[in-house]
Amino acid sequence: MKDITQLATGFYEIVNGEGELGDVLSDDFQFDIMRGFPYGGVQDGLESSKTFFDKLGPLFDNFEVHAEEFIPINETTLVVKGFYRAKAAKTGKEVDFETVHFWTSNGEKLTAYKHYCDTGLLSEALDHEIPE
Repeated sequence: MKDITQLATGFYEIVNGEGELGDVLSDDFQFDIMRGFPYGGVQDGLESSKTFFDKLGPLFDNFEVHAEEFIPINETTLVVKGFYRAKAAKTGKEVDFETVHFWTSNGEKLTAYKHYCDTGLLSEALDHEIPE
């Protein structure tokens, strides 16, 4: 069994530029993105999750995820507190905002993700043009 904290840490490293999502996400991964966040909604499966990041990337000159606190619930459930740091490509506006992530795993790979954040701050940086 792989440690869920290590899997989530791997995800953050990948999102910040090191590795491939398939290394830590299951093929049937459920990526639940808040409404109000660009392309919000449930991304169903690994390929859909990859497409989400392909669409998100051009909106930002820089988008980083910083995990600060890992709170294990049990072997397959984890809560992570952290923040996003981003610079909108179109406006040049920079924004830092808190986030909380809920993770589940099947013991080998991550199977689901749900996050909460202040989408209003992100919307402001994007001049309130949030693609769906």
